[in-house]
Amino acid sequence: MLFVLSSFLVNTLYTYLFDQKRVEVLTSANIIASTLSESFSEEYITKKIPQMSLEQNSRVIVVDTKSTVIYDSYLLTSLKGKTFINSSITTALMKNGKDSGNYYKEDGSWYIEAAVPIIKNSKPVGAVFLVLSGDSTEQVITHIRNSLLVLGLFIIIVVGIFSTTMASLVTRPVEKLTKFINNMPKDSLQKVEVTTKDEVGQLALAFNDLIDRLAELEDKRRAFVSDASHELKTPLSIIKLLSDSLIQTENPDPEFIKEFLSDMNNEVERLTRIIERLLNLTQMDSKQLNMQFVHTDMKEIMNEICKKLAPLASKKGILFSLNMIEDEVILPIERDSLVEAIYNIADNSIKYTEEGGEVVIELSRDLGNVFVSVADSGIGIPKDSVQKIFDRFYRVDKARARETGGTGLGLAIALDAVKLHGGYIEVNSEECVGSKFTIVLPYDEMKN
Repeated sequence: MLFVLSSFLVNTLYTYLFDQKRVEVLTSANIIASTLSESFSEEYITKKIPQMSLEQNSRVIVVDTKSTVIYDSYLLTSLKGKTFINSSITTALMKNGKDSGNYYKEDGSWYIEAAVPIIKNSKPVGAVFLVLSGDSTEQVITHIRNSLLVLGLFIIIVVGIFSTTMASLVTRPVEKLTKFINNMPKDSLQKVEVTTKDEVGQLALAFNDLIDRLAELEDKRRAFVSDASHELKTPLSIIKLLSDSLIQTENPDPEFIKEFLSDMNNEVERLTRIIERLLNLTQMDSKQLNMQFVHTDMKEIMNEICKKLAPLASKKGILFSLNMIEDEVILPIERDSLVEAIYNIADNSIKYTEEGGEVVIELSRDLGNVFVSVADSGIGIPKDSVQKIFDRFYRVDKARARETGGTGLGLAIALDAVKLHGGYIEVNSEECVGSKFTIVLPYDEMKN
């Protein structure tokens, strides 16, 4: 940019100064022509021109109407008596002679010239040709150009030092943060020290926030692995214990064998349920990327779920009912995951409701949401456990859950499925009175 700017300034300066000099030379030539018009004779011209104040290194040539040189101030190579053909002089000697001025470069040197007609009695009687060396003007421009060059170099050095310093100040914290991240042990998560409040400091804060989230995820992962291992280990330990007992018993009674095999079969079924629920959770995570929503009649879904659960409720002697609005409720849903969510909640209500109790499923909606509620008259949930029941493998009463075949994953799967649909689950419960789970799904009547 400095080079382009300097070139522009120098070129502009050349044009400006030489234009000014051309005007000065043209003015001087007019003064000479005006003086010589008083008496256009060789004697007068030879006497008058040396008396005039002319710039050093200037050359004056006076010609008559035939372009014959009458006077030449440059004695070494005088053109006096010779014909001097020049386009500017030719223009000046025409009937309507005109002034002309120009500047040019020849053999490495600049020249400024002007040709002016000498008018007497309204007719050109000759012409004055004035040429001046432009070396002094070029020296001024060269001096200015050299000054610009020095100034440009100085600016480049100053800007270079400033830029290097600023770049170092800006990049040093980034390099420090990068080095810290690269040197971080692979088996541990560490926070970087925040020393500034600028953009780099904000980046460090964001990195520390990411570390906190990763640490939280890692804690959840370890807890999940620990809980899953424990849940899988329990039925396997029981199966191992029962099988060892059978092996060590000599001549066991067939009824004894049948009882042990029945217990082992129950534990295998329990193990299968746990594995299936774990697979469901894994599939739920993957569905976040490739879920396919299809517009489905929710009333059809509710009838399907109740049809499956009715035999379980009837077997326990529980009054089971379904209440739905008359209007059609069409929602874009991922059918399998949402059916699993509602089924798990309703199944839990049946499991934890005593004989003679009641479970009511209801489908309703307003302008913005669809509500699926499952209310029961079961044992209820302690207040300190309500916030934990959606955690994986969490069970309020582990002994009772084992009796009912619970895995502690049903509600976790239900919540994940509802979240995939942009909804949430509300829980209201009171011990020994009952619980009510409400699935809230967003509903846009205009789109649906």
